[in-house]
Amino acid sequence: MRQPAGRSARRSGGERKPREERWAELIEVATQVFYEKGYDGASLQDIADRLGMLKGSLYYYIQSKEDLLFDVISAVHKEGLAVVRSRAEVPGGPLERLESVIRGHVEHTCRNLVPTAVFLHELSALPPERREEILGSEHAYQGVFRDLVEQGQADGLVRADLDPRLAALSILGSTNWVYRWFRPGGTFTPEQIGAEMAEMAIRGIATEETLAARASR
Repeated sequence: MRQPAGRSARRSGGERKPREERWAELIEVATQVFYEKGYDGASLQDIADRLGMLKGSLYYYIQSKEDLLFDVISAVHKEGLAVVRSRAEVPGGPLERLESVIRGHVEHTCRNLVPTAVFLHELSALPPERREEILGSEHAYQGVFRDLVEQGQADGLVRADLDPRLAALSILGSTNWVYRWFRPGGTFTPEQIGAEMAEMAIRGIATEETLAARASR
């Protein structure tokens, strides 16, 4: 049974670890409360009330509200990173894999609007060192996109004049914004949005020769 990421090493080594089911419920409820009230507006009492437990009982699991936010954001990041990494491993060239990553990222975002909103809105509430602990010094999530752009350039499929990091940031920025306007049950499905955003992104970075070859398929 894992120890939650936010729990400090100051806890005694012999202390029991929380049950996975209760810990998962705590993370889910905290995510919802942070979404509804914002990190600054939410209190541990709000979260305890929603869970039907005493506020003091929360300290069995965490030491502070910041610890809880760290664990919430860490969980969102890890789940999303696992999605894009798995989508980057599909068969095909770098552009096919980049398309797969973009579609996977958009579809995951559309189906996880509340956790995504908390991640994007409240990440800055954590101290810089804790943000880096989650994101990694090389920004692993962004790196999945950047590496595929670089591979595309190496294969002559992506325009050489583009900076891979800026291209990755541009793609992530546009796809992340989906959480602000997507509505479940609305006009467009997550799959439709992901497919069109992937197509637009590829058209924005591919060479003319690559685009002509794609059009002739």
